[in-house]
Amino acid sequence: MTTDPWRPYPTRPRTDGDSASVLDEAVETLTTLRSPLSSGDAGAELHALVSLIAHAKGRLAFVVADARDQEHTWGEIARQLGCSRLSAVVRYAPQSKNRRRPLDPD
Repeated sequence: MTTDPWRPYPTRPRTDGDSASVLDEAVETLTTLRSPLSSGDAGAELHALVSLIAHAKGRLAFVVADARDQEHTWGEIARQLGCSRLSAVVRYAPQSKNRRRPLDPD
């Protein structure tokens, strides 16, 4: 599949074949790493999926802080989060106050 590398990312979350393929691969890889003989076991898949969700949720506050550092608006962030601007501000502004500064390119 050939795509335009300059196209902008979607302005809202999208669940499609691309995200499904990435998630399937991540679940399979984590299951293989943690319990190699459990391929096809729904319990092992559930464990991997819940582990990935927990990791993603834990990472979200840092990515929101980085987005604010890069001057993305609260409205843009809220659209990606699938919530209102006010909800995004209430949930993530306290963590964003102590956000990191982007690295300067050399």
